Amino acid sequence: MVPFPLWEKLGNWSDEEVCFSLRSYPEALQERILGGERLEAFLMALAYHLTEGKSTASSILMSQRAGNLEKLETALRVLDVETRRTGGLGWPSADRQSTSTVVEHIALTGVLAYIVKHHCGYTASEKRIPYFVYDMSHSLREKFLYALIERDGYYDPRAHRYGFFSKSKRMTSGVSLLLASLGKHFTLAPKDRRKGVYGLFYYPDPKRKWPEEGDFVAAPVYEISEEVYPYEWEYDISVDASTESFVGGLGGVVFHNSPFTNITLDLVPPPTLKDEAVVVGGKLKDVTYGEFQGEMDMLNRAFAEVMIEGDAQERPFTFPIPTYNISKDFNWDNPVLDFVFEMTAKYGIPYFANFVNSDMKPEDAMSMCCRLRIDRREVKRRGGGLFAANPLTGSIGVVTINLPRIGYLSETEDEFFERLGKLMDIAKGSLEIKRKVVERFTEEGLYPYARVYLEGVKASTGRYWDNHFSTIGLIGMNEALLNFMGKNIADPEGYEFAISVLKFMGERLYQYQQETDNLYNLEATPAEGATYRLARLDKMHFPDIIVAGGDGEPYYTNSTHLPVYTTDDLFEALKHQDELQTLYTGGTVLHAFVGEKLTAKAVKLLVRRIAEHFHLPYYTITPTFSICLDHGYIPGEHPRCPKCGEETEVYSRVVGYLRPVKQWNDGKQSEFRERRHYRVGSS
Repeated sequence: MVPFPLWEKLGNWSDEEVCFSLRSYPEALQERILGGERLEAFLMALAYHLTEGKSTASSILMSQRAGNLEKLETALRVLDVETRRTGGLGWPSADRQSTSTVVEHIALTGVLAYIVKHHCGYTASEKRIPYFVYDMSHSLREKFLYALIERDGYYDPRAHRYGFFSKSKRMTSGVSLLLASLGKHFTLAPKDRRKGVYGLFYYPDPKRKWPEEGDFVAAPVYEISEEVYPYEWEYDISVDASTESFVGGLGGVVFHNSPFTNITLDLVPPPTLKDEAVVVGGKLKDVTYGEFQGEMDMLNRAFAEVMIEGDAQERPFTFPIPTYNISKDFNWDNPVLDFVFEMTAKYGIPYFANFVNSDMKPEDAMSMCCRLRIDRREVKRRGGGLFAANPLTGSIGVVTINLPRIGYLSETEDEFFERLGKLMDIAKGSLEIKRKVVERFTEEGLYPYARVYLEGVKASTGRYWDNHFSTIGLIGMNEALLNFMGKNIADPEGYEFAISVLKFMGERLYQYQQETDNLYNLEATPAEGATYRLARLDKMHFPDIIVAGGDGEPYYTNSTHLPVYTTDDLFEALKHQDELQTLYTGGTVLHAFVGEKLTAKAVKLLVRRIAEHFHLPYYTITPTFSICLDHGYIPGEHPRCPKCGEETEVYSRVVGYLRPVKQWNDGKQSEFRERRHYRVGSS
């Protein structure tokens, strides 16, 4: 909460009044400085300051109505704080009535003064709730909330809700986070531009009531008519505007670009959950997740059908990116898969994770981003997750190594690996610094939502981000080989050297993991922008360096992939990439660019053949398609609509997600022009 040297310098209590504790977060945090009555008093004073207080160079002023005056002075007396009243100097409140009394020259000293002045904001528009409030016990957070509402809020008996308003957006956001931590419903109000205030409303019921079997909801019916509907199912997502929204079901509908999200959809109950009792409304029920296969089928089918339909212009929903795990006991005859493979044939949306020829099980891996995959076996010893699944993981950061420059500058293999090792050491140092900074920022409250999610990890390991990996990746292996030995990655000699490079990097990352006790992994990083930016920079500094792109914009081939112009035989590419891709510990993907739309039956057969005959862990089937704003979806690449002649949007996968080609950077557009689509039928 306060740096210890500062506490030593500014602390003004005797040793008997201060309780230090080494117990884990969050119970011990409030005991480091204050405890009991003094802590409650300080929270009350803090609430007064946040709502009606001002900090000056020499003192702190708080304006209060007569009814609240005694409460404030009582709290300050508990803290042994000197105060002085000045009548008739109050500033206008929200209802335009001046408060009658200002309590001024509040002699907060030492740590308390530091907290108020450095963690609460100085002006009305800068006010914010200090991060340590969120670490308090439930009862203390509730008292603090009610103190805020009592001073800057009101109760509306007709709507059965409380309102809170502030000139500080950060203050309003902080109150919403406080409400969420207490399990209360709230909605954000639009900014009142006339008064310049932000607001929210919340509902006093402590928890949302979950519908139980036998509950009924009555709604007036004004008209009943029959409609011809072409689909077997209709999916109705109902949102109560006053208490629910897209954002966590808690309020504040947000309109924005789709967040980059990846979800893994199980087709059958996973082993980690199958025999667990279901939880509804926070209560364990006498049924298990394994008994809900029918509901899983309905959900998976609904998701696939919605994705197949696309938006109003038949554009694809690019996020979330679904991943389907294919294991040895995968039921290829599951009728839900017909819709999954139709979605794949039309847009190429899903990713497929291959566990058929792997020593891993689906519960061992977690797919994130467009290729990052986490080996949860590495995380299991860390703890902090539900059902021993340890989902609270990810990557703390990614550093990508520019291999073509190493290849260009190196004369011998020893020099190549020496340069690579030095760059990896720099990457390690960067990631270690970032880990410390992110951990410190989290401790200081800059990632409040992550703190909530990761508090179990913190309690068991002492660090919020202990389950997260440090990721190092590479780009341009093909161009590195051309610059270093004059061979490309399709050449047997170049291929063997590429394998030795990946093994060298994997062994070095294992050493880093042993040295630091932090998790490390090797990823075939997407490098969507880096492949173009680094190629341009290298061309600028070394004009004769070999890059991809020919006479067009320069770029580097992703990771250890074959150049996009090498072959149109998919299975030749699969055989080449099979061993290379299994050497990555942090994720890789092979995109099967098939050009025109396949049938769902052909996609199913192709996905199955890849899973059963190859070891590569992650792959997609990616068709190219076009969207006309008037005529919708058109299979294949058609710059202009065949029906109306208008310009279309040509879609394909850039690195890991679907975007119109014209929105790609110049390097990636150059790559697209050189791309050869795989001939599936002749393979």
